[in-house]
Amino acid sequence: MKNLNDKIIEKLINILNCPILIYFWSEWCEICKISKNIINDIEIKFKNKIKIIKINIDYNYYSVEKFSIKNIPAAIIILNKKIIIKKQGIFNKEFFRKLIKKML
Repeated sequence: MKNLNDKIIEKLINILNCPILIYFWSEWCEICKISKNIINDIEIKFKNKIKIIKINIDYNYYSVEKFSIKNIPAAIIILNKKIIIKKQGIFNKEFFRKLIKKML
């Protein structure tokens, strides 16, 4: 998982046909450290079936504005250029596992 700049994120959303999970975080966010492990587990479990993009909110203001991120951690799942779900605050692994399995 890499931090990508805003322009690359837009291009990926437009060209990828698989589900995309965008994870918004920051280094100063304590809850993000826990959520990061959940995102890493999801990435391992669904490798090659879903694209995961990590966005550090401190450096990618355009994406934070575009997706109206008000709280972190936050995760958005996009499929076919449409937001399927947006979850801000604390979340658990099972929530995303079930959702991703439905989409695949």
